[in-house]
This record gives sequence, structure tokens and C-alpha cells, in this order.
Amino acid sequence: MIEPETIIDGRYRVISRLGSGGMADVYLAQDQLLGREVAVKVLHHHFAEDQEFVERFKREASSAAALSHPNIVGIFDRGEWNGTYYIAMEYVAGRSLKMIVREEGPLEPATAIDIVIQILRGARFAHRRGVIHRDLKPHNVILDEEGRARVTDFGIARAGASDMTLTGSIMGTAQYLSPEQAQGFAVSAASDLYSVGVMLYELLTGVVPFEGETAVAIAFKQVSAEPRPPSELNPALPPSLDAVVLRALAKNPAERYADADELIAVLQRERDALPAFSGAAVAGVFDAHSPPAQPPHHPGAGALLLAPAGRFGEDYGPSPEPERAGRGKRALLWGLAAILLAGLVVLALVLARSGQTVRVPNVAGQTEQAAGATLRRAGLDPLPSLAPSTTVATGLVIGQSPPPGTIVSKGSRVSFVVSGGPASKPLVNVDGMRAAQAMSKLRQAGFAPTINKQPSTTVAVGRVTGTEPAAGTVTQVGSPVTVLVSSGPAPVLVPDLTGQSLTAAEATLINAGLALGTVTQRVSVAQTAGTVLSQSPATGTSVHAGDKVNLTVAQAPKETAVPDVVGQSEALAAAALAQAGFRAKTVSLATIETAQVGIVLKQSPAAGAQARKEATVTITVGVLGPQTTPTTPTTPSTTTTTPPPATG
Repeated sequence: MIEPETIIDGRYRVISRLGSGGMADVYLAQDQLLGREVAVKVLHHHFAEDQEFVERFKREASSAAALSHPNIVGIFDRGEWNGTYYIAMEYVAGRSLKMIVREEGPLEPATAIDIVIQILRGARFAHRRGVIHRDLKPHNVILDEEGRARVTDFGIARAGASDMTLTGSIMGTAQYLSPEQAQGFAVSAASDLYSVGVMLYELLTGVVPFEGETAVAIAFKQVSAEPRPPSELNPALPPSLDAVVLRALAKNPAERYADADELIAVLQRERDALPAFSGAAVAGVFDAHSPPAQPPHHPGAGALLLAPAGRFGEDYGPSPEPERAGRGKRALLWGLAAILLAGLVVLALVLARSGQTVRVPNVAGQTEQAAGATLRRAGLDPLPSLAPSTTVATGLVIGQSPPPGTIVSKGSRVSFVVSGGPASKPLVNVDGMRAAQAMSKLRQAGFAPTINKQPSTTVAVGRVTGTEPAAGTVTQVGSPVTVLVSSGPAPVLVPDLTGQSLTAAEATLINAGLALGTVTQRVSVAQTAGTVLSQSPATGTSVHAGDKVNLTVAQAPKETAVPDVVGQSEALAAAALAQAGFRAKTVSLATIETAQVGIVLKQSPAAGAQARKEATVTITVGVLGPQTTPTTPTTPSTTTTTPPPATG
């Protein structure tokens, strides 16, 4: 902890500590150069020793410094001091959203929406400049004295993304983590929108969508569980607002709102539709934000310091021989002393290290809580992380580093990976591929495909018609996937079409999955023109869907001109009509004219009229007797019908 009045980097005089988080301590300080109050975030020393982390930290701080927006806490300066690194940022007097919800519970819907829209405006500004927050949560949003929402740590969260643990302060982060972050997938602006959706849920209901005993359990729920609609917790909320929140919390990023603009517009409509309410907005003087506390870091053992050895004695003598003897004796004594000293040093080191080193225990297969407790009991600093696994049960340790049995200094960090269960991702599209190619692609993506053949009139045999689940569906890796492969058109029985009109027959074929083939006309006196006389293939034949059926339909006989037989004898008239293809029917008409007896006096149809062949032509023949209206004789002998001549 930095004491008050300490001058950081020759410029920032510490006034007090504002809070402490997983990455850094935050201090209120006076900028002695510009005479203003600032918040100085000082990295914990163990992060400062990680050069890769420091480089990310510097880059992201530079990106965030370019964000100047009313709803974003500005970054003024960054630097190196006292063996670590710091960021100087705008000091905002107020309370964090987390503190407000803890103290006041759910907010009025209108107030909650107003605050979230401000957060989204800040996020929109950053997203348009390529900066994603990655750790949006109410702890990182401060309401200033005017009730304005200010988002802090924009861009800086990315620097610490790979170093976040699953215990301590990260417990709060896990509650706002998007499913793709929980699984280690790529992060986008949609991930920030998910976190905003969690915050809106909490502001409206007073609770977060998912809770759990460990961060791993919470992260697993983010990936696999569905949240309760907010109105179940706060019945005053309209269903339309439920729909907005639940869409923002969609597991698949593609199913969330396209960007901050779209979510702002939807929330503004919801805000306008709310009934008016009385009550003050969340405003006033708030306490400075305080990130959640992190357990202190335990440094490794210090070095053993040894004082230099003094002289062991002097030797005096007058003669050379005694002098040489004395020198030999002294050399021997010095050698023995050196050996003794070396032994003492080794013994001291062994004794010292025996109290400052420890053998790393094996935590594989333990739960995250049990593994952390085992390592802490051994005097080590546990650092869990989450990774998907299809072979290790959710919540159990997959592996660790350093490996079990390694001798390390007490307080050393031991990283271990906790299984988050099978990862989920959108199912790849294999439609139209050959079956073998589709199976290979799905296996490479981590799924377990099986083939199910089904008829298809549109997809070639052996090609994929689709999958179950459908392409694009977010599916757990390792899950079974049914690949639907075309077996070609299905067999169809030819229906009976005889006696139907051509139009009705074609409709029947289409309904059966068949097609109309060639249509042949055949003259028929017995059937109405256009009626199906026969078909090929025959009724009941098994064919493929889409096959054609040929039909023969009735055609009316051709028409011809009726010959003129008036004035001819009955016999000649009948012969002429038969020659032309007509049938003659005779009726008698009494006449007093001898010349008219046996002669055709009139005909019907009249001469020259068009009639189909084999039609009957009625001829009226004169008979001697009193003149009366021509009638058909009542005896068979008075009427004759002459058949037409046979045609070869």
C-alpha cells in the first residue's frame, strides 16, 4: 500500500486509497503539474514482473487514452514508477452502479434504461474506434454527482484478460461474462452488449441472471442455462422489456442486437412507452468506486546472506624451515577452514531452503475449490483458468503447471485449468457436399456425425440435403449431428387416370410427384373429346418421383360437309350419304304428286352443313296419299336407316 503524501513518478501526490482490485490499487492523488485531482491505478507488482502483460497493458492504455466521451472516464497519463506501472485517469466522485443496486435494490425501469443507454453510448463510441471493453460490469460504471454514467477501464480489461483468475474478484466478472468469453472464443462488440444486457437485468430486478458457488459454475451457466424473464422477478416490468433483455442475453452473438445503436433505439422506444412515474433519478453525491478486493500476493523466499570470513591466525618464526613448515601448516588450516565454511554454507542453504520451498501437490481431477485449498495449504498461490473439455467433467481440474512433484519456492504461483465442459459453437454448413466430405468436415469441427438417407427430387444422389441441427445452430462440441444425404427421388405408384379429363389427370400426376409426358390424340365416338383413354406406364406401376406418364386422350371425329340428296330417289340418297360417311334415316311425307313418290323431298342437316362422320342425316321421302304434315311412320316398314358403306 502506498502511504499518503507519497509522490508517484515525481508528479502525483497520493491523498488516499480509493480501492483495490485484481490487477491494481487505485489512489486519489493531486496532479502537482496541472493542479487537479486524478485517480491513479498502480499495477500489483506480480503483474509488473510479467513483461508480456506489461506490453499489453501499455498498448491498451494508449488506445483507451484516445477515447474522449462524456460517458467514458478519460485516461490522462501512464508511466513506470517504483518497479511497477501506473495509469493516471480522470477522478469521478460518485458511487458505482454495483454499490447503488446493493444499497437501493431494483431501480425504476425508466431510470435503469436511462443509465444503460448512457453506458451504450460510451460503448458505441469505443466500438467505432476498435476498442472493446471485455469486462463491462456495474463495478466499472460510476454515476457522478449529476447522475451521469461514466464507464471506466475501457481497453485496459483486455490487458488482463488472460491473467484473470476464477476466484476472488473474478467471481464478480463471471456474472457478466459473455458465453463466448467463458469458452475462450473470440471477443467482439457483441460480447460487450451481452454484459450490458446482464447489467440491465440487474438494474431492473436487483439480481444477476446467473449465480453459483464458484466462478466456474457461473461461467458454465452463462454458456448453457437460460435466464428467467425479468418480469418473473419484477412483475411491474412489461413483456416487451423482457424480450429486449433476453435478446441481449442470447447465447449466440449473431442473435443479439447488431450493435449498440440498435439496442439504444429499442431501449428508447421502451422508455417512451413506459408510464410516467414520480421519484428522483439516481443522482447526488456518491462514494468513489471501489473494485472488489483481491487476496494479497505472497512473494517468494528471500536470499540467504552470509558475512565474509575473517583471518584465522598469524605465524612468526626466525628460520626458513620453520617458516616453510609454518606456511604449509597455515595452508592446510586455510584449506580445512574453506572446506568447513563451504559445508556450513551448503548446510545453511539447505536449512534455509527446507523452510522456504515446497513440493507442488497433484490437484488433477479435483474441483476448483478443492484444488485451490490444496495449493494454499501447501503455501502456494493458485491461479485457475477455464477451458472447454469433452473428456473431463465440468468443474474438475484438467491439468496444472508446474507439474506435480516440482520443487518451488513458497508463495509461487501454480496455474491449473478447470474444465468448463464441452465447448459450443455454430454448426458448420455442409449442404450440397458429398457425404464423405461432409462427414470429414464435421469430425474436424469436433462433432459426431451420422448419415441418414432420404429421398430428394432436387439434390443429386449422395449429396447432403441438410443437417439436424441445422447449419449455424450453436451446438456443443462432441454432440451427435445427423447428416441428411439424398438417395434420389422416392418410388411412386402410378395412379389410375383413365376416364379423367386431361386437366384433372395432370393435377393427379403432380400431386403424386410425377410429371405429364407425351399426350396422344385418338378419335373416339364413345368418349367425350379430351378424356383419357389409356396411360403408360399402367396403373400401379412403381416409378421414381419426377418420372413422366404418357397419356392417350379421346379426339372428336372430324366433321365433313353433308351431301345434297334432295330430289334423288330414296335408294340413291341413302347410297350417297353412306358414301360420304353418314347414316341415312328415312321418314315419309304423304303427297298427291305422283312424281314426288319415292323421291327425297328434304334433308336434315341441310346440304353443305358440317357434321362429324357417322352422324345421322334424316331424309324425307314422298309417299302417295292425302297431304299431311310429315311424320315418322308408326310401323317399322315405313322407316329405314341406311348404314354408311364400310371403309377399308
